[in-house]
Amino acid sequence: MDTLFHIMPMKLSENGASITDFGSLPNLRCLMTNDDNLIEGNEMHLLACSVYHSLLKHLPALVRSWWNLAEKKVANVVEKFTCNYATPTLWAEEVKSVQDSKATFDNMVIKVRPSVREVVAIYTIDEGSMELVVQLPSNFPLGPVIVDSGKKVGVTTSQWRTWMLQLTTFLQHQNGSVVDGLTLWKKNVDRRFEGVEECYICFFILHGSTYQMPKVGCPTCKKKFHSACLYKWFSTSQNSTCPLCRNLF
Repeated sequence: MDTLFHIMPMKLSENGASITDFGSLPNLRCLMTNDDNLIEGNEMHLLACSVYHSLLKHLPALVRSWWNLAEKKVANVVEKFTCNYATPTLWAEEVKSVQDSKATFDNMVIKVRPSVREVVAIYTIDEGSMELVVQLPSNFPLGPVIVDSGKKVGVTTSQWRTWMLQLTTFLQHQNGSVVDGLTLWKKNVDRRFEGVEECYICFFILHGSTYQMPKVGCPTCKKKFHSACLYKWFSTSQNSTCPLCRNLF
């Protein structure tokens, strides 16, 4: 990384014009001449920029780790350069990645708020939904990603915090995209509700108003019901029998 920033120019320009699309810089294959001679000095500058872009795209955790340990003066220069040239391109690629992934999720929708660099995941189950917001820093991908809690249903506060911590750790220390992190989060949520039978009174996993899962089990048939559904059943039927097997609760 130190070598790259010794080679890279602090202002990107090509043929006198400013380069705004950092991802369009030529790579090594483009810069090699037909007779495989060594590339020229100006081309070396552009190649260094291209390598830095590839590192930010494919190995962001590595660059982030180096940047956090760099001297303050060096870190400031790197941050300014990244914000000016790399962040807009990488954010555009993240947006495209999110938009291209919409068809791969059945019960989760991912939305993008480009102006504030936020990605919102909405996981739906029955009539309820839970929401998670991932906010990318202005110096993305150097700075920390903020995972904010939105609406949650059917899970405890400690479980929800564990999921958010796992997602934050993944986005901060692993070389994955936001979509990769949200896919991991979705798998955790899927496992949470996997194998849970619906309440045999309302026929939903989550209660319509309390958003609780069936927890009260019949001592005879072992089927579980929402406590609110059972209370309504006992009140309307005026008895305390199981709505399924008809034995006393």
